[in-house]
Amino acid sequence: MAVSKKSVAFDEEVAREAEERAGERGFSRFVNDAVAQRLQAIRVAELYAEYETRNGPVAESTRADVAAEWEAASSGRE
Repeated sequence: MAVSKKSVAFDEEVAREAEERAGERGFSRFVNDAVAQRLQAIRVAELYAEYETRNGPVAESTRADVAAEWEAASSGRE
């Protein structure tokens, strides 16, 4: 995979904790993964907004069902 080098500035505390948590994976990979996750979240939010524009708001009962399923599926991941 091709890479693109960038220079970024971080708040000191954020940089310190990111470096600590990156560990053996390396800081660049840690930051790349974090940005990829953020971009995915943005795309999901855009898709959701597009869905609501076309179909109207999602029913509250559906939201509650999805939240409960998500919680159940996520409970063993930590």
